[in-house]
Amino acid sequence: MNGLYDGEFAGYKIASPEEVDSALREAVVAVDANVLLDLYRFSPQTSNDLIKTFTGLGDRLVVPHQALREFWRHRQRAQGSPRGATKTATDALAKSGRSMTDNLTTWAKAVGVSTSELSTLTTQVDDLVNGLQQKLQQVLATADADRTGDPILDQLEELLRGRVTSPLPAEEHADCVAEANRRITAEIPPGYKDAGKQEDDSADGGAGDYLVWYQATRYAQEQGRDLLIVTRDEKEDWWWRQGAEFIGPRPELALEYGGLTGRRLFLMRPTDLLARASVLEVDVDEASPADADRVVEDEPPAKWTLAAVARLLELLDRQAPTHAEVLRLATSDRGGRVSFDEVRVLGDYSDDEEGIFRFNRAYRHLTVVLENEGLIAPFSPAIFALRRGPEGSYFSVPDEVPPLLDALARS
Repeated sequence: MNGLYDGEFAGYKIASPEEVDSALREAVVAVDANVLLDLYRFSPQTSNDLIKTFTGLGDRLVVPHQALREFWRHRQRAQGSPRGATKTATDALAKSGRSMTDNLTTWAKAVGVSTSELSTLTTQVDDLVNGLQQKLQQVLATADADRTGDPILDQLEELLRGRVTSPLPAEEHADCVAEANRRITAEIPPGYKDAGKQEDDSADGGAGDYLVWYQATRYAQEQGRDLLIVTRDEKEDWWWRQGAEFIGPRPELALEYGGLTGRRLFLMRPTDLLARASVLEVDVDEASPADADRVVEDEPPAKWTLAAVARLLELLDRQAPTHAEVLRLATSDRGGRVSFDEVRVLGDYSDDEEGIFRFNRAYRHLTVVLENEGLIAPFSPAIFALRRGPEGSYFSVPDEVPPLLDALARS
């Protein structure tokens, strides 16, 4: 006879606050790449407090090799994100200022306001916009002054010395990528929500999350300990959620780790870790947990816009016309899909998938250009992602893109 949490139901056991505190004191704590990258987005105080908390974990801290790969791959853009965000904000203020001036001019003509009166009003708009833009630049300059050089990298070099798992042997890595692709197709956590994320040049595709999971769980298994993963990822392929409440890891993940090790799995966000830093006898600023939470809440939605898609097609038409032709096929009537064979024929590639991944590099390269131009948010979903389904491989675009392609085709 079994009980409430036996067998297949073991993953539904919700950790008590005392159990979470115990895990912080005793479990292996694995840190995901997004947390390391967010050190560049937090305030200097919050970043220092989080690194101090990681230091308090001692030799129980670990970074999966795949997480560090992703950190180095994206670090340059993350490091520049405050500057990019400031440019986006100042450009938006300028656009708003022009719109207000145009509206005032239209209004003045309608009600017979004199030229001098209109000039006074538009000057006030200009002063307001200029003042706000200058304030944004001052805040950015202060943040830059606090981060002369790269103190975060200096601290991470010391913190992570001997704390990163070894790279997987080639055969084991290939097996993991295959397993990740199987899980994506079957929507088995973790990682299936990132099926459309940008592929890297090693053709891992959407396997990144599963590689992090695999390396973290196998390391914790070797240590014979519970596992606590710190991640800023809040998607449902990691978390068991009820509305805005984060209950714990997906029951499937808890069950998988329990079956592998006989131990328990815990999940924690950076804001939660900072709030519990006292468990490790680490003092942090009382504002740091809220600041870490603010960064997540203020993150712009990673979605493509009409302006971004139009600009991408403009660049593709000049630099890679075949890629533009292929992308224009992903319209609403096709469900945003382009078959593997269509890409192979139009792109004049062989049947191997390595050639298809090489084909995708033009999209990835120009996506970075759009990020630098402020047209899309950093780490936006891949515009053209390889997927594998029961009926074969195909490419698809994010859900918001087909209507945009439709609109551009009509214009």
